[in-house]
Amino acid sequence: MTPKWPHVFLMATRIGFRDLAAIYTWRTWLFGWFLRLVTQVVFFTAIGVMAGSEARVAYIAIGNAAAVSCIEAMVVITATVRERNLGTLALQVAAPTSFVLTYIARGLYCLAIGTGSSTAVLFIVMPLFGIPLHLTTALLVPFFMVVVGLSSYCMGIAVGAIVCRSPATQWLALNLSYLSVMTFCGVNVSVSYWPSAIQYVAAVLPLTHGLEALRALIDGRPAETVMTGVALELLVGAAWLAVGVVLFKWAVAAERRRGTIELSA
Repeated sequence: MTPKWPHVFLMATRIGFRDLAAIYTWRTWLFGWFLRLVTQVVFFTAIGVMAGSEARVAYIAIGNAAAVSCIEAMVVITATVRERNLGTLALQVAAPTSFVLTYIARGLYCLAIGTGSSTAVLFIVMPLFGIPLHLTTALLVPFFMVVVGLSSYCMGIAVGAIVCRSPATQWLALNLSYLSVMTFCGVNVSVSYWPSAIQYVAAVLPLTHGLEALRALIDGRPAETVMTGVALELLVGAAWLAVGVVLFKWAVAAERRRGTIELSA
């Protein structure tokens, strides 16, 4: 009998979090990785202070804090290579349930950690630089970080499907992906700063619309403006997820034809 997909999804998610626990302790994560994220956001925000503009300081602080969610979620790009190295990708393909389902679920810890990290970084950096944040607004921040992280996660799935067939490029693909998003999607400078061609590309990348919505929320702009940004961000994420599913199925089918699905390189 084929297992029901909710049960498979839940079990795969639990296995993913067990993998995370095997990599980090709370001390190594907090004083190693998380401290590095805080330092990164403080560094870029300090550049805004040098510009002598309070608006610029807030713009950069919010942008870089939201980018943390994007960076963490995109770590899923390396998941396909890890599955091949561990010899578990072939097992997932041979299982009676969809290998795409288990792949998506096993990396969800990236999204969860990204949401928590980005929210915590924002709550640390904003008071540190004297940027006001109302309590009611602060309570909504995690939701926006989830939206940004979710769309970034979906893009990571698509890129990870490509990397599956070329394992040696996994770190190059990860770095190019999140650095492109950080550069062109409004983290430190407005999307309108770039030529129109790049603006069109930014419109279909994660973070762009979600970050605009988060800034609109913090600035107290109308709810319609905020929710439009959220809807566009979710739409972008859904499109990337669809692309990722198609690419992953294609990549696995190609590796099976070549008889190399169990090989890590």
